[in-house]
Formats: sequence, structure tokens, C-alpha cells
Amino acid sequence: MGKNLEICLNADDHIQLADNVKTAFTAGASRIELCSTMQLEGLTPSATAMTIAAHAMPSQGELLIMIRPVANQFIVDATILKLMLTQIAHAAHAGATGVVFGALNANDVDIAATTALIACAHKYNLVTTFHRAFDCIEDSEKAIALLTELGVDRILTNGTKWTDNKGVMQGLNHLQTIINHANDHIEIVIGGGVTIDNASTLWQLTNNNLVSLHAYSSVHNKDGCVDPLLINAILNQRTNKQAKND
Repeated sequence: MGKNLEICLNADDHIQLADNVKTAFTAGASRIELCSTMQLEGLTPSATAMTIAAHAMPSQGELLIMIRPVANQFIVDATILKLMLTQIAHAAHAGATGVVFGALNANDVDIAATTALIACAHKYNLVTTFHRAFDCIEDSEKAIALLTELGVDRILTNGTKWTDNKGVMQGLNHLQTIINHANDHIEIVIGGGVTIDNASTLWQLTNNNLVSLHAYSSVHNKDGCVDPLLINAILNQRTNKQAKND
């Protein structure tokens, strides 16, 4: 339980993408979250990018596709929902193992839209992650209970409000509260500022809990290539933490 590292990849450079997927898994990542347009916090990648990533990943790896067709909002109207459902089908047909989405009604979970998205994902046997739209919700305990009841598999959060643009270490106390509320009924994916410097502290939150880490910029070099040494360094912090506890 809870010792997995998920790597977010930018899907915009198709030539670079296959190598990045292979490098991430070879270096020890358990999962890939594939996004496009990272300057807008990640949107749905193209069907071509999905296929490239699926062909590059090993049989035991997980490929999660971001389903977010519109930037700057998490409100899902009928038109956007229809597009998201189509994109989930594209992800499944491309070879994905899971999808990442979020749907809000003001500052709470949009139950109708989320239910439809989950049903579509389950139709294709895809794992579901509710993305950092979760960090817009005021009552996280209520949201965790609701998302668990609806059948979401994972929640991505950094423990701070989405609009505050704070790093994960500033949400450390709230992350512990979130993990306690989840109580191993739903996986908590910690992302949004995971680095080599804070990985050791964050891995401690995964001890005997259904919790994993999610990294993006801290495992890429300046050219946008995944650096296996940086992934190794984060994973080694996990090993060092375990050794200290033994």
C-alpha cells in the first residue's frame, strides 16, 4: 500500500513523449498521468499522444489520461460533459488504464456529472482519479465521503486551496487530515510541489496508508526530458525513510 510514484508527463511533444514514458517506468515510476498544455495546468492530450504513450509503456504500468477539455474552470455543463465522455472513450480505445477528471458545482462536487464520468470510465474498466478540483472544495471530509461512495478510486491533492498556489509542504497538516478521513477507503495522491527535498517527509505519510506521490517538474530537465536520476532520488527518499523506520 502507498509506496507508488506517479509521474505527470506533458504530451505536447510527440517525438519526446515515447522516450519520456519509457524512461519514467524504467526509473521506477508506477504510473504516468498524461496531460497536454501544462501551462494551463494540464488539459486532455490528443488521441495521437494517448496512443504513443500506450505503446511505449510496459505491460505492468498504469497510463492515466487527463480528461479536462477546458482550462480555468471545473464547472461541467452539458456540452463539456459530452466532450469529456467522448474523451474517456478515446482514452480507453488508445490503451489507457485510467482517467483523471473533476467536476464541480460552485465549490462542491457535481454529483450528476461525476456519476456520469465514473460510469463511463467503469464501462471501459478504467481506474478513476478526481483531480485537484478537490482542492477547491471547502468541506474536504464531506467530499472524500461522497467521492468514495460514488466509486472514485483516487483523489489528487496537495492539501492547500487551489486558488492559493501554495506548495505541498504548506498543506502538510491538512494532508494528514485528508488521509485520516480517507481511512484507506480511497487512495490519496499527493501532488503539486513534490520534490527531492520534501520527498522524505511526504513518503512518511504513505506509511501503512493508501497514499502515493505525484511529481512533474521536479523530475524533468530544462529540455523537458524525464531525468531518471531525479526519479531515483525521490524513490531513494522512500527507501531511506523505510530504512530509518526498520
